[in-house]
Amino acid sequence: MYKTKALLLATLVSILPAIVAGAIVGLFFIKSFWYWTAGIASPALFFICLDRVPVRLFAGAMRGLPLWPLLKYGFVCTDKRSSNYNSDEEWRYWFLYNSDHHKR
Repeated sequence: MYKTKALLLATLVSILPAIVAGAIVGLFFIKSFWYWTAGIASPALFFICLDRVPVRLFAGAMRGLPLWPLLKYGFVCTDKRSSNYNSDEEWRYWFLYNSDHHKR
């Protein structure tokens, strides 16, 4: 039961900011409110999940953190965040400095 509550909390706390961000933008465009809400909330939720916020919220809830420390841990902490490797960025340097794409 404790895992179910932690999973529900991690899901709701991850989805709610995305929807609120979309709704704030949608308030400026009342006639197309739901289009803006869905259009902003979808990529916002994608980046929230990409940053592994639900994983940190679940882990913090399983540790029994109170609400405010749980929110700080979930949205600010760098635990469980994916790390960049140098090999991931090498193609950028190769493209910028070692190719002839700019010489036309």
